[in-house]
Amino acid sequence: MGEEEAVKVAVRMRCFNQREKDAEAVRIVRMEKLAVGSRTYVQDPASASKDEKKFDLDHSFQTFSREDLEAGEYYDQDRVFDEVGRPLMATALEGRNVSLFAYGQTGAGKSFSMLGKPDQPGIIPRICKAIFQEVQDAKSKGPPRADLSVDYMVQVQVVEIYCEMIHDLLTDRKTWPPKGLQTRKTPDNGYVVDALGRPCTQYSEIEEAIKMADQNRAVGSHALNPESSRAHTIYTIIYEKKTIQTATQKVTEQVRARLNLIDLAGSERCDKAGTSGQMLQEGIAINMSLTHLGDCIKALSESKKPNFRNSKLTLLLEGSMTNGKLMMIAAVSPASICYEETISTLRFAERIKKVKIKCRKNITKNPVEELKNEMEQRRLEMQQEIDELKKRVAGGGVVGGGGDSEAVDKLKEMLKLQEEEAQQMREALDFRMRELQETPSEREARSKEIADAHRKALGGASIKNPDEITLPHLRNLNADLRLADTLIYEIERGDTVIGRMDPENPPKFEFNGMGMQPNHCKMMFDGRRVYLRKEAEHARVLVNGRPVEEDTELKHHYRLWLGGNYAFRFVFPNREKEGDPQFEGKDPPYPTFAFAEEEMCKAAVDQESAGHGSSLSKDLLLKLNDALRGCEKANQVARDLTRNVEFTAKIFKNRITDEADVCVVVREGPSEWQWFMDKFQTRLDSFAQEWENWDRCRQSGEKYQPPAEDPFTDNEDLLIGEADVWLQSLAHMMEFECSAPVVSTTGKVEGQVHVQLMPLGKNGSKGPWQPGDVNDPFVDEPEELVGKTIQVEVRIMEVIFDAQPDSQTVAPPPGAEGEQEGNLCPFHHVFLRYKLNPKDQSIPWSQVPVCKESTMNPTFNYTEVHELVVTHELLTNLKEGKLLIQVWGLSSAVQPNIEAQEVSDDEDAKLDEMLAERQQKLAKLDREIAEARRKLVHLL
Repeated sequence: MGEEEAVKVAVRMRCFNQREKDAEAVRIVRMEKLAVGSRTYVQDPASASKDEKKFDLDHSFQTFSREDLEAGEYYDQDRVFDEVGRPLMATALEGRNVSLFAYGQTGAGKSFSMLGKPDQPGIIPRICKAIFQEVQDAKSKGPPRADLSVDYMVQVQVVEIYCEMIHDLLTDRKTWPPKGLQTRKTPDNGYVVDALGRPCTQYSEIEEAIKMADQNRAVGSHALNPESSRAHTIYTIIYEKKTIQTATQKVTEQVRARLNLIDLAGSERCDKAGTSGQMLQEGIAINMSLTHLGDCIKALSESKKPNFRNSKLTLLLEGSMTNGKLMMIAAVSPASICYEETISTLRFAERIKKVKIKCRKNITKNPVEELKNEMEQRRLEMQQEIDELKKRVAGGGVVGGGGDSEAVDKLKEMLKLQEEEAQQMREALDFRMRELQETPSEREARSKEIADAHRKALGGASIKNPDEITLPHLRNLNADLRLADTLIYEIERGDTVIGRMDPENPPKFEFNGMGMQPNHCKMMFDGRRVYLRKEAEHARVLVNGRPVEEDTELKHHYRLWLGGNYAFRFVFPNREKEGDPQFEGKDPPYPTFAFAEEEMCKAAVDQESAGHGSSLSKDLLLKLNDALRGCEKANQVARDLTRNVEFTAKIFKNRITDEADVCVVVREGPSEWQWFMDKFQTRLDSFAQEWENWDRCRQSGEKYQPPAEDPFTDNEDLLIGEADVWLQSLAHMMEFECSAPVVSTTGKVEGQVHVQLMPLGKNGSKGPWQPGDVNDPFVDEPEELVGKTIQVEVRIMEVIFDAQPDSQTVAPPPGAEGEQEGNLCPFHHVFLRYKLNPKDQSIPWSQVPVCKESTMNPTFNYTEVHELVVTHELLTNLKEGKLLIQVWGLSSAVQPNIEAQEVSDDEDAKLDEMLAERQQKLAKLDREIAEARRKLVHLL
């Protein structure tokens, strides 16, 4: 057994970002190096006192400013590696497992510490480079004895945990299991996944593998959502040194270690970050997994048994947190506006500092035998637990009834778990045996095979160094700067077809993300100029934010959008002077994802809001932009899934808030309804999930099965429209009757609602009153009502829907010629609700019962008496306000579920004839009733 050692913790303070500079934030963090360890001070910006909170940790790295001496001693990437990375690497080379993870809020600088930038590499690439340098130095010295040889193996795995699913970033995304990789138990490293491990013989191969992972993440972010790529990423370096007896080829000693280098996704307060939809789900999954990580750390610090099974992250970290050297970098912002997040991160760092972990060397003389012994030891431990449970069960007298039912359930669970773990350990043994027997040449061949497979999976992307490319090409744009420019597509002379996978006519550049069509578009290069042509009918192709409808020449630094989320910048070497000049002298001197996205959004919003002038607020424009982009995505999904549904963003005036707002109009056949943005965002996530299922089936050749609950069909109550009834007559206590138009949120008149407002006299008496009747509640001056209690009866008789101009065609009865138009009501289960003062949120809505019939003339004959104490505010509402009536119902696209019955072909034909005849009669009757009602209303 190894010795216990406390977790090492470092805190690193980054410089201000642009948001903090714009907010004029001040530095509230400073650092001090102590004789042993270091101290970080944080001042509360909201406190009047100058008192500082103190946190004593192992290391404090100030990367805020070289000039600000009060902030502490400055640390660049080199010094951070020397104090953190190099000691971890040395520990791993001794045969101990090591783990390093970066923790902190979103944007705190975790990835900069772990991965760095091209000109400032972080800890991960530096550790990898240093390992190969150590191996090279050891090889140059030769084996310890002439009869021995030494074989070194370095292997890299990269997995991400996204929304509690584990993905292998070194394999083709098309081969990923729908629910992610499954974990399995091993005797020496806890739970692992069967991710692809790429053997590497030099640092450039590890660098290539890390680049592969970045490219895979870039492809994934394009496929569904460029902003939804936040995940925990685990880089695992497996180091193995085998000493082999030359004569017998027997392994006499094996030194083995795993380096887990974990780039955690940032935790965040979802309300503060303003996330919604898929990004909100990501945020919740990330926060939950980090919470479970905190729970495990707390349990370990209190010498309790943690529950690692609560999340995939803690399950994969179990081996690191129970055996090995563990270190954490707490990344914090020094800005005053991030005080709460910084304090939260440092308190987490204090907790983990209390954890002690046993760290033993993984050095074996007979690897296979010792692995078998470990498996047997684990089996005996589980068997001991099972035997104890059996005693409890036997002591409880289960056979005769009663007994310890909890122990019985636990025993069943343990037996099942024992069987599963035994199978997993047998698989682990087989896997380790194959690894031990693999020769260096076989590893090299396997590495080449992995690299070749990845290149094919990139869909035509180049693997050249960008600086070496002389042809015009596309470079991917990404919200994550690390993933930008990782995918490069060279455009050769002639025609270059871009589109979705098509076995019959494969494109040169294959993009299978949402919104991509087969033969989507084409690029034509004649040696001097490159032109872009839209090919597919519904293909979304934008250049500099504007749709492409005719051949368009591409120039250096032009921005290109394809499908739903594929964003690129066009690069034309040696033709830079003919390109877009607006980036000259800028930092960076080329378009970024943020620039391209803002440009595209502005163009879309300008077109949609053209009729509203400059009256729209910035918040409303942002909301409109979200709706426009969401509608594009929803329409793309509907086309792919062959659904006759169309989504359109619309600005409307919210009658309750009396302000402009945004909704989405949904049309399915003759039916039309509106969704407010929160509901649309929820449905949009369901559309995206269903598209992923469809796309997975398409690429694998499986038959797509639509879900039982169709996300496109709205089986919830819809707001059909609203009607206004002026209350001015009630200010004089006079009766008023009208048929008020029912107007949808998009301004379409859906019909009329017949309403009466009847003021009641003394003791609730009703008119009509004769002149001079003492019960007549009429008043000449409305002010006479102030301070009095009045009664008003609201009567809602019926709704008369307008005939739909795009109504369905009803099949004629047998023997009739041609087709007859029938006005089928687009709604059923209609109900109403109303408010006398819609601006008063404290007053509940009055509900009118449901009319379940599907008819153009739902009848209610509803009456309710309201007793009101007249205040000055209420009187103002009576004189100037309106009664708001909302009409709700279900779309006729939603039909009741009818159990399928087996009928013969003849019976089926007869049923069709009967159904057609009844539909025609009902439609004709609805038309006659609606017309009669309209004439009656007009006459009255």
